[in-house]
Amino acid sequence: MVSIAREVLLHDKLRFVITVVSLGFAMVMIVYNTAMFFGVTEDSANLIDRAQAELWVFKEGDNHLNAPSLVPETMLGRARRLDGVIQACAVDILMGNLKISDNRQVTVVGIDPDCPLLLPWNVVEGDSAGLRRNDTVVVDDLALRSSPVRVGDVIKLNDKEMTVVAITRNNKSFSSPFVYTNLRTFTGIRGMPDYYSFVAVHLKPDADRAQIIQRLTSAHSDIAVAEAQEFRRATIAALIAQGVGMIFSVVFVGVLVGVLIITLTMYTATMERLRDFAILKALGATRWKIQTIVLEQAITETLASFGFGLAASWGVDYMVKTASGISVRFELAAVAGCLVAMLVLAILGSLISIRKAVSVDPGIVFRV
Repeated sequence: MVSIAREVLLHDKLRFVITVVSLGFAMVMIVYNTAMFFGVTEDSANLIDRAQAELWVFKEGDNHLNAPSLVPETMLGRARRLDGVIQACAVDILMGNLKISDNRQVTVVGIDPDCPLLLPWNVVEGDSAGLRRNDTVVVDDLALRSSPVRVGDVIKLNDKEMTVVAITRNNKSFSSPFVYTNLRTFTGIRGMPDYYSFVAVHLKPDADRAQIIQRLTSAHSDIAVAEAQEFRRATIAALIAQGVGMIFSVVFVGVLVGVLIITLTMYTATMERLRDFAILKALGATRWKIQTIVLEQAITETLASFGFGLAASWGVDYMVKTASGISVRFELAAVAGCLVAMLVLAILGSLISIRKAVSVDPGIVFRV
């Protein structure tokens, strides 16, 4: 049995469709921008999340992944000798140019292919073990978009010829795809031997972290150590501080505009149905009954609009990813949170106008 609220809603189907579509685009602004926030933050900490490391060693003051940190080579050996350490691996990072038919900005990651803490993931072609040879690279497919490069081809990385030994997928930071080299090749690109950017340290479950951190920092005056989650938070904070914060401003503005559209649309939709409420009141509907109808209409329109908006958000993500390779993350908890927020906003917009609805004069039914 169809409720009175939905009977009123569907009486004017065109108006219902217009309301749903209007709300749906507001949903896109909120859902997609929220997903973009998660995409930006997660991608910026990709390497940290993938590494099986509880501690990160870096130069004092350079406490994030994109800092120009330089850690003496001796720190790697010292970390490996400490009790409670399972493995320690050096990691080098710098921004570079990959030349195929044009120059493409990439993040060059120097790793030890025999050190298991941090290796390329999602290898779709070739074998990353090929990095054991000098002047070889593993390239993410985002860097190879619209190019015919395949495993075995020679490309230029910072004007040095490199052989592609494997291709990965979704190995990227927010700003650029990853290109992996071994540490010797990386040193040839950067030109600074005896230094690494970072040292990642994997500990035994019962290891005394405080003691290990103290021993590492006491070995060198300008060396600092952070736990992985702390290092991750600092990397995301640095991303925002380095100008990418503008993206978060866009996200905030988009969400704010979406909120205003939803609230105003629901208010307007209720005000446009005052004549319907007047008819119901003339037929003997109580104040509580009218309030229930208004709220049910708000919830029904919001659920329909959210379904439309979520589908449209996936469509926008597909188009953006196809055009630029940039993808966002639709976290289930975040999407559910958006739905709850939409319902609250819709109900709020309806409540603002509900006083007018319940106090409407039934006599307007007879006015021309």
